[in-house]
Amino acid sequence: MTACHLVRSTIDHTRHGSPSHFLSRKGLSVLIDLDRLDEADTQSAFFSIDRFNLLSVKQSDYGPNFKRKGSAVRLADYARKMAAEICPDRDIASVLLLTFPRILGAAFNPVSIYVLRDRDGCDLMYIYEVRNTFGDMHSYVGRADGGAESGNTVLHAAKIFYVSPFFPVTGDYRLRVRVSDAPDMPVRVLMRYSIDGAVKLTATLRGVAETLTNRAVFRALLASGQFPLRPLVSIHVEAARLWLKRVPYFRRPVPPQPWSRAKDTTSR
Repeated sequence: MTACHLVRSTIDHTRHGSPSHFLSRKGLSVLIDLDRLDEADTQSAFFSIDRFNLLSVKQSDYGPNFKRKGSAVRLADYARKMAAEICPDRDIASVLLLTFPRILGAAFNPVSIYVLRDRDGCDLMYIYEVRNTFGDMHSYVGRADGGAESGNTVLHAAKIFYVSPFFPVTGDYRLRVRVSDAPDMPVRVLMRYSIDGAVKLTATLRGVAETLTNRAVFRALLASGQFPLRPLVSIHVEAARLWLKRVPYFRRPVPPQPWSRAKDTTSR
């Protein structure tokens, strides 16, 4: 793998029950090796690490750096520090981050996913970093089963973080990410939210990664129709539609601690 890939994707959200709701959007993410940021910074004249560009990734936006003043903590170091607590018996060889890049300096990341791997490329741990539009952030952290193929593990996490005003802070998530080293580099993310066993929301990302180059940047921007803060705009548009459907509104509670541990993983 090169240090950084672009991921052009289709992102679907299905709200189950009554009233039902569905949305489908094109997405543009980056899949970046956090141990090779210097290399990623040189892959394209239109992509930068920790500085302004057409596309960029700033470490100050993530993890312990979120809303923190001063110099930024290296995200690779942050992820390994988390791993030392969650899976101290495992040696982390690489840390990948799947996230939306800044576009012309602006971005909103509903979910960013860290994939921690061993020397054989097997997944060892995941960090699902979730944000809401109220300026809060929470991470769901869990071990992987270390299987031969990425995506074998489904994390089960109790929902304790307020994301949407149209769902209560209760229930649980099933979380799964698959990042393959195959030639076509498929990337898959699944999030299923349930309350008392009834599925309320299913969200998926289905995409293909390609090496980040000058040409790839422009091709991806044109094909996906991305613009600064598009995810945030889409969230508010869909919120207005749900409000018009008279979906119940839940008030925002006090945010929880910065992270919580997912329950036992399930191999499928």
